[in-house]
Amino acid sequence: MTRTTLRARTARPAGSPTRTVRAAAVGAVVLALAAGCGGGGQGEDGDAPADDPAPVSDGGGTEEDGAAGDDAAASDDAAASDGGGADPAASDGGGDAGQEGSAGAALPEDADLATEELPITAERAVEIATETVGGGDLVQIEIDHDDRTWEWELELVENGTQHELDIDATTGEVTEHDTDDDDDQDPAVDVTAPMAYDEAIEIALGEEPGRVNGWSLDSDDGTVRYQIDIDRTDGGDVEVEVDVETGDVRVDD
Repeated sequence: MTRTTLRARTARPAGSPTRTVRAAAVGAVVLALAAGCGGGGQGEDGDAPADDPAPVSDGGGTEEDGAAGDDAAASDDAAASDGGGADPAASDGGGDAGQEGSAGAALPEDADLATEELPITAERAVEIATETVGGGDLVQIEIDHDDRTWEWELELVENGTQHELDIDATTGEVTEHDTDDDDDQDPAVDVTAPMAYDEAIEIALGEEPGRVNGWSLDSDDGTVRYQIDIDRTDGGDVEVEVDVETGDVRVDD
């Protein structure tokens, strides 16, 4: 009877408290290990923890962005200090206006028309005369110095009326405009074709070197010629005529 009681005390049923506590402890350890492994995996993948933000500057951007902003501000300050990036030539009056002013300067009386250009060119003088008359054909043009300034003298024919105009070769001002009946019926001339005046000057200087002090273009007996007035290098002056069609030269002492 006594032996049977002792065996009943040593036997442990399947649902005893000790086994239940041990199972709970083992489960807790497994959960803890699983949580630790999950955190380590995120660290290895390079994902930054949610509570570890990237450092920012006080200005709201990264440190590099802040430096770039400071550089841009410095550049803006420099541009403002020197006039906002404006062209220095414009600020000191050295732009196109200055170049146009020098182009309008009067040539001296002893200028060489072979190497220096008048402010009002022959082509421009013809344009001014045509605009003044309201059309017409050019039959004569001449340039010389009239003891006061260089002056263009032009003759145009429009509807049977002959217009004679004087134009200041420095300012382009029409200083005189006379009209008369066209009795001569001279052929029209052109300072650009079939021979330009600079080409005629070159041909004339090939015959008589010197300083070109004037020239004219008109017709004689139906033949259109340039007359180039030259001060010879060895003294004296000469007139050289150049036929615009043939290029033939005649020297008139």
